[in-house]
Amino acid sequence: MTSPLHPLTLPAPRYRPLWCHTNMDSGKEVLLLKTLLVQHQQARRWLSPFIVTCSIYFLLWIPESQSTCVSALVKSLPVLSLVAYLWAVSSGGSYTWLLQGALVCSAVGDACLVWPETFLHGMTAFAAAHFLYLCAFGLSPLQPALLTLAILASVVYYGLLLLHLEPDMFLPVAFYMLVLTTMLWRGLARGGSAGWGALLFAISDGILAWDIFVQPLPCARLVTMSTYYLGQLLITLSVLKSLGLKMD
Repeated sequence: MTSPLHPLTLPAPRYRPLWCHTNMDSGKEVLLLKTLLVQHQQARRWLSPFIVTCSIYFLLWIPESQSTCVSALVKSLPVLSLVAYLWAVSSGGSYTWLLQGALVCSAVGDACLVWPETFLHGMTAFAAAHFLYLCAFGLSPLQPALLTLAILASVVYYGLLLLHLEPDMFLPVAFYMLVLTTMLWRGLARGGSAGWGALLFAISDGILAWDIFVQPLPCARLVTMSTYYLGQLLITLSVLKSLGLKMD
């Protein structure tokens, strides 16, 4: 009969030695760091198309009188490149999909605004983009103080704009301001690059509206498109927070 103390009959240890845990944890940390490094490099690399297409837009500086398909394409390419960027650096999820949908709607709006006769179509496309952005940002944290500030700024601006609008534009502009204000509130509440991006997007829209409906502004196109593209970029980069990355 085998002795109960025979080494062959000893039960297997229930726990791994401490050094095994240490080695395993270190290996996981190294793997995580390598993964994050690869993702960081990939994120930077996929920003190149956005930079190139923005450079093409500002260098070509297509006159506003040229309402052509080429003008619409060149204007929309930077935003479309951000759609590809999200596809490349993110594994999906509702936040990414909502951002991509908003960017596609923005690209449609960019193209529509090239032709004066499709201005309302462009407003509708951008209103849809703002709605998708605010859905992505969510309602938590609520931050009612930011809502109050956004509403006050919006009411004051719309009151000034109202004096110069045609009667048939009262409701479309009011609806657009409502959606834009809500998006701005939710972006600021989310904070980070999303907050700065939402603020720049709102500033861009404000300058564009004043230039169109009130009076032409010096360098309006440069300021409008610069703040617009930068705002879209910052909102797009907010997806990196879910990946544990920072674009330093």
